[in-house]
Amino acid sequence: MEYYNLLFLAAAFLMLFISVSIIDKIIPLEINDVKHPEIDGLRGYLAFLVFLHHSYIWHNYLHSSEWRNPESNLFSHFGQSSVALFFVITAFLFVSKLMEANAAAFNWKRYIISRFYRLAPMYLFSVVFIFILAAAASDFEIKDSILNITKSSLSWLFFTIHGSVDINNLKDTQIINSGVAWTLPYEWMFYFLLPVIALFFKIKVKAKVLIPFIVIFIIILAISRSSMRNFSPFIAGIIVAIIIKKAKDITFLRQPKYALLVIILLSVSVYFFNSGKKIIPVIITGIVFLIIAAGNSMFGILSTRFSRKFGQITYSIYLLHGILLFTTFRFIIGYEKAALLTPFEYLGVIVLCAFPLIFISQLTYKYIELPFINFAKRKR
Repeated sequence: MEYYNLLFLAAAFLMLFISVSIIDKIIPLEINDVKHPEIDGLRGYLAFLVFLHHSYIWHNYLHSSEWRNPESNLFSHFGQSSVALFFVITAFLFVSKLMEANAAAFNWKRYIISRFYRLAPMYLFSVVFIFILAAAASDFEIKDSILNITKSSLSWLFFTIHGSVDINNLKDTQIINSGVAWTLPYEWMFYFLLPVIALFFKIKVKAKVLIPFIVIFIIILAISRSSMRNFSPFIAGIIVAIIIKKAKDITFLRQPKYALLVIILLSVSVYFFNSGKKIIPVIITGIVFLIIAAGNSMFGILSTRFSRKFGQITYSIYLLHGILLFTTFRFIIGYEKAALLTPFEYLGVIVLCAFPLIFISQLTYKYIELPFINFAKRKR
């Protein structure tokens, strides 16, 4: 099995390189000017690892009809540690902005509106496809009460705050997008908790901002029945932001030997832990991110034009890869035929899926995400 995994990873990343190189010529993108290019370069790889994580889960699902975490530590971390890093990045970037605004006013209204324009349009676009695929999987027949269908649809439209509930009695509706929406309520909770965090940095926040933000945070927390364990990566991101801001000089972390340390730490995490959610893997994730946030480009890989362009379409890759996998196995190949695929044939299907995934994600970034990002900037 390890042989197949290594072959799979080699083929998948080769197809990734080919896909990004070709598609960028068809749908060209400008590279965004950002303060931390290495973080931008990192994001795309994290989203692609989540895609590989769910590809592994899909293989098990086709043979057992059970949606469960991979038995492989490596593929388990591809999903869980990647998501943990996404949470770390969110906390780091926004707490860094808070500290930079220490002597100036932080526009909370503009901040939350920009977050809505950043997350909502692409997410709602993906939900439309989830509704269509759920209807197709239900043979376009109404199999639940209109009231229940409305409730479940609203749950999906509101970032699955109430959970990824089944639509129209379609069992395991969440597999349509591989259940990735569970992370979005945590993102929103962090956004609404930011004014409280600001107080710890002695940044004044008016009561008319603080109170409604806290109320909304509590409402989301109560409705989503969130696990406090999933907040630990945000804490790691906050700590990294403080270290980067307060440390006199951490440029030494850019040395190649610390890139090697990153590889060693991640290897330790994968070898000794079957989950990226446990406290030690989260601590390791925080240390790894500190090294990258300090400017370590991992032997130049994360700062290349390839990585940075790939990193810009992260959100689309994250939201759409599950939909592509579901469409491929449910409607193009069919569950029964997919379950009969040999390991090599299955790996081939996944590797081939990388091209349409990058192509569609680049399209949606350019024509859905980017226009709303620019619109939010113009409203400042």
